[in-house]
Amino acid sequence: MKIMHVCETVTGGIATYLNNIVAEQARRPEVSDVSVVLPGAQVDEINFGDTDGLDDKIHMLEFPGESRIQRLRHLAMRLSGAIDEASPDVIHVHSTFAGFLCRALPVSYRGAKLIYQPHGVAFDPHRISGIKKRGIQWVERMLYQRTDGIVAISEYEQALLERAGMGDKTLLIKNCVRDTRETIGSERKEDFYLFIGRFDRQKGFDRLYDFWDESREKLKIVGGNVVDADASFAPRDNMEFLGWLDNTTLDGLIARAKALIVPSRWEGFGLVVLEAYRNATPVICSNRGALPELVREGDTGFVFDFDDFAASLGQAIERFEQCDQAAMGSRCRTCYEREFSPASMNTELLKLYQPNGRCYV
Repeated sequence: MKIMHVCETVTGGIATYLNNIVAEQARRPEVSDVSVVLPGAQVDEINFGDTDGLDDKIHMLEFPGESRIQRLRHLAMRLSGAIDEASPDVIHVHSTFAGFLCRALPVSYRGAKLIYQPHGVAFDPHRISGIKKRGIQWVERMLYQRTDGIVAISEYEQALLERAGMGDKTLLIKNCVRDTRETIGSERKEDFYLFIGRFDRQKGFDRLYDFWDESREKLKIVGGNVVDADASFAPRDNMEFLGWLDNTTLDGLIARAKALIVPSRWEGFGLVVLEAYRNATPVICSNRGALPELVREGDTGFVFDFDDFAASLGQAIERFEQCDQAAMGSRCRTCYEREFSPASMNTELLKLYQPNGRCYV
C-alpha cells in the first residue's frame, strides 16, 4: 500500500499529527511508501522521530509559498504531479483548506481512495454562525460526494458531521501523541499553572488573562500571536511569558506544572490535553468542543463553564487544589497509555485505508 498525506500547512496540531503517524505507518509491513506533500517553508515543523531503516519508504514532496494564498496556489500546481510521482493507493488530506482544494480541483486521483480529515470542522457553531455557517456546510456537502471517507477526531466533531448529513462516510478515530516520557526524566511538580497555545480568539487566552489577577499563583505561558497578530498582553508579576519552546523543553515544563489550563472557545480535539496526560499532568479545561470528552471530572482534571468563565474556573481551580493531585496525575498517565497511543490509532487508519475499508461504524 502506498499512502500520500496532503497538507496546506503543517503548523500546530497537524504537525503533531503527522509526527505521530508517518513513521509508524512506514514501519507497517503492508505499507511500501509514505509520501507527505507539504509547504517547504514549514518543513522544520516535521520531526518523525526514529526513522532508522525507513529512508526509502518516507518521501517529502515540497511546494513553495509563505502565506496561505501562496501555499494554496502552489499546492494546486503541485498536486497532479505529486500524485503521478507517488502513485498512491490512498490520499489522506488534512485540514479544511487542503480538503477544499484537493476535492474541488479537476484532478484525477488515479484510482486512489480519498480520505479527508478536517482537524476541526469549519462550521463549528462555537466558531461561526448564520449565513456563513450555512454556506460552508453547503460547500462541504457538495465536496462530500468526491470523498471516500472522513476521519472525525472526536465524538463532538463526528456529531457535527452527522447533523450536517455527512455521517455515513465518517469514522471516529481519536488523536494520539507519541510517547516521549523516557526522554524527559522524572520531574517533580512545581507550584505553577500552565497555558500552551496561540493568543488567538479560539484558544480563549484573552479570557484567562483577564481572570488571572495578581492574587493567583504563578501562571507560565507558552505561545504567541498567530491569527490575531495585533493582540497584546502586558506582563504581570505572577505571569511568565515564555514564547514558543522546542518539544523537549516543553515536555519538561508540562511535567513540572501542577496543572494545564485549556480555556478554548472551540476545539475539534485538543492534542495539548494528551501531551499533559503523557506527562502525568492534570488538566482544567472549558466545556467547549471535544474537551469534555477528554477530561474526566475529578478523575483526570476538571471542566468549567466557559459562559460563566470567572466563577466556574475559580471553582474548578479550588476543587483541584483540594484533591489528591499526585493520584490524579497518575491517572492521567494511565489514561494516556490506555487510550492515546500512535499504534492503536494507526491500526484504525490502516483499516480505513484498505480498498474495502468501511467508513462508518
